[in-house]
Amino acid sequence: MNFRSPLPHLRRMLHVGPYGGELPVALRAAASVAVPMLVLWATGHLEWSLYATFGAFTSLFGRTVPIRPRLVMQVQAGAVLVASVLVGTLIAVLASAVPGTGWVVVPVAALWATGVAIVSHRLRWHPPGPLFPVFALGACSSVPADAGSLVVALAVAVAAVLFALALTAVFARFEPGPAPAVVASGAVAATAVASGTGPEWTLSHYLVRYAAGVAVAGAIATAVGHPYWAMVAAVVPMSAPDASGAIMRAAQRLAGTLVGVLLAWALLTAGPPPLVVIAVAALLQAGAELYVGRNYAVAMLFITPLALSMTHLAHPVPVAGLVSDRAIDTLIGVVVAVAITLLTHERRQDAAG
Repeated sequence: MNFRSPLPHLRRMLHVGPYGGELPVALRAAASVAVPMLVLWATGHLEWSLYATFGAFTSLFGRTVPIRPRLVMQVQAGAVLVASVLVGTLIAVLASAVPGTGWVVVPVAALWATGVAIVSHRLRWHPPGPLFPVFALGACSSVPADAGSLVVALAVAVAAVLFALALTAVFARFEPGPAPAVVASGAVAATAVASGTGPEWTLSHYLVRYAAGVAVAGAIATAVGHPYWAMVAAVVPMSAPDASGAIMRAAQRLAGTLVGVLLAWALLTAGPPPLVVIAVAALLQAGAELYVGRNYAVAMLFITPLALSMTHLAHPVPVAGLVSDRAIDTLIGVVVAVAITLLTHERRQDAAG
């Protein structure tokens, strides 16, 4: 990567790809999130919204593949998401029963990220990598829970997965036929790995990129905020198999998040009622899907307030602390990811020389 000429990289970071027929996918994703949330609101159980949201993320997998392999991929990803919710809830139960054990989430998430990354690449998931499972595990671990929460988490997450699968089957008939995928700057290499066309990763690649990256980012962030946001921020760049893609994705993640937290602050400080938050969340999910394949930084303008609003809906906390923690922890995760990327890139160059 040529660091002496930043302008081409800046243009690449800001470039928005052409519209590629993402609207049906965006509508499906929005419905996958909105309907379970409305059910929880109607039944008076918005505290379960995180479990439903992560189950609904099943709909985000396989957006560029035909319907049958897409459903297979979504079943696989949905099962992993449910497992992630359960592991995270189990950590929350432990932390509630034994104070001072919340740090357990960091090593568990590091191992989980590594295992899911291997599975996702071997099964050629799109999007590749353990982003959503690590997010699910970390977020669910941060919400107070008891033993009964495990049953609730399982039931709600599975129901959301099944609903997402049903929507995928229904919406498939309205989606355009197969077309070349449009991928955002910095995501091309990651998609190549998922499709089997990129360089083959060894176990050491997974351990350095995911286990070490997540563990270091989570350990640093544990002292200042919510470690799962730092761990998620570290995972995102690691999904790219080369330094250029990783650093580009890290820059886009950071820039989009810093603007996104301001949008989240404006939304949440207004104190909208839950129904308004749910409606806005559905719109944000649709916006994220419209842009995630075209420019990741723009997508983060939707993803950041979506994630914060869903977290706040399930477990309300002071808004100022919520958004500042997100910004700081994202910075930590991105810095760790870039540092590991540069260190390992240099070592590979030295070995090749």
